[in-house]
Amino acid sequence: MSMPYDSYAQPPISLDTKQYASFQSNASPIKIFTPSGYQQILEPPHLENIRQKDYRLKRQIRIWKLVARISTFLLAIYPLYSQATTLHQYLSTRDIIIDGRNAWAKETTIWPTILLLSTSSATVLVSLLILASYLLSVKHANRTDKTVGTAGFVIDMGAHIAVWIATAAAYRVGKTGNDLWGWTCSDMADQIQDQFQAIINFNNFCNVQSYAWILSIAQAVALIVTGVVYYLAWRRMKHKERMENGMMQNLTHF
Repeated sequence: MSMPYDSYAQPPISLDTKQYASFQSNASPIKIFTPSGYQQILEPPHLENIRQKDYRLKRQIRIWKLVARISTFLLAIYPLYSQATTLHQYLSTRDIIIDGRNAWAKETTIWPTILLLSTSSATVLVSLLILASYLLSVKHANRTDKTVGTAGFVIDMGAHIAVWIATAAAYRVGKTGNDLWGWTCSDMADQIQDQFQAIINFNNFCNVQSYAWILSIAQAVALIVTGVVYYLAWRRMKHKERMENGMMQNLTHF
């Protein structure tokens, strides 16, 4: 004997009116696509929590980008100053002859100095422009950051890392003894220091350029660390976005 249809019915589900009212007050209306068309429903509070976490994470990434720009700017100032000062000193003293010679090597090479000077100048200029946009208008800077996007930042960061690694390596390789850094640190420079004491202090310029090379390495390392941290934060943000999209798809099938 078949049982009545009502016997298969599930017992009524009790609804906590206070909990439902709390859900309504915390939920936001969203549109989902159903077989009958788009419908507006209340968004579950946990989705709003995920969105708030995503917003905070994106904000932290933007702050980290700003910190990276500031550190890049500060680390590039000293190499810029030191190379400009050294090059100026060379150009202003190379024609001064004492006891039949000048203060520098016979065939002085200046390309390592110009290379580090150019890289530092470009980094300082770009960093200044970006920092100025933040100072003038945070909204404008965020809009620019959003326009450039992740790909633009990755390309910019990758280019900076590659350029600074290449610059630091080339600057060290160029220290052959005929360059400005190698010559000021050489024994030959020490031997003629007394003759040119009134013109140049070789030891000071040796130290200045040595510190500049150390900071160029620090610049490359700082950029690499920044890139790694940003990549990890970006992966976490994408993971949260996939979780949110999956929950939204579950709602559409509800």
